[in-house]
Amino acid sequence: MGDSYIKYKVLVTGFGPFGTYKENPSWLAVKTLHDTVIPTAPTRGQPPKGPKPDSIHLTSLNIPTVYAAVLSTLPDLHAQPPVLPPLYTPPTTRPLPEDGFNLIVHVGVAGPGPLRAERLAHKTGYQLPDYERQSPPIIIGGGNLRGFGSPRYGDEFANELFTSIDVDTLVKDLTEGPNPLSIVTSDDPGRFLCDFIYYCSLAESQRAGRGTPVLFIHCPPIDKKLSTAEVAEGVRRIISHVCAHL
Repeated sequence: MGDSYIKYKVLVTGFGPFGTYKENPSWLAVKTLHDTVIPTAPTRGQPPKGPKPDSIHLTSLNIPTVYAAVLSTLPDLHAQPPVLPPLYTPPTTRPLPEDGFNLIVHVGVAGPGPLRAERLAHKTGYQLPDYERQSPPIIIGGGNLRGFGSPRYGDEFANELFTSIDVDTLVKDLTEGPNPLSIVTSDDPGRFLCDFIYYCSLAESQRAGRGTPVLFIHCPPIDKKLSTAEVAEGVRRIISHVCAHL
């Protein structure tokens, strides 16, 4: 499609290696979307020859599966303009948006099955060590409680943060029709790096005060229901749908 005017600029993140994954399935899918332009999806009830779709530019970012990397990177992603660590992202042909991204989507790997659109993230309860074998941060004054706390993530942030995106409608729309997407809703992002980055991103969106929508998508391991190409196409359709309803 023509892309002389880009209405939406979207950041999509995947994770680096961890466990048995020398290349994380989330990044293998996400990196194929980098520096591409896609159209918004038709909205429900729109006539076939309705308004021309808007253009969406995608930027991909690879974030290490490391708690410290999430904490040091996420605030900059929500800044105006955002700052992306050059080590983690390929070059892009377009400048980063001065007023911030319109949408941030995080993708991580889970178990076999469909894509999972997560509705919420948790502030505490993290225990598992990361790729560098470092434990999640311990909360000062919280005993052995680990996760987010003061001074940056104090009481102004709830124990559960919910995405502003209507995940139920998103999933319903994408699973109906002639080309249904393999996706379900979920309230269990896992209390590991996926949950951790989601909470951090939702909190930073709240702190920035611009209402930037944030979404987390879990993908399966490669060919454990979906191929890398199918995951990438699923993420593309999700972004297209969300931007059409912004």
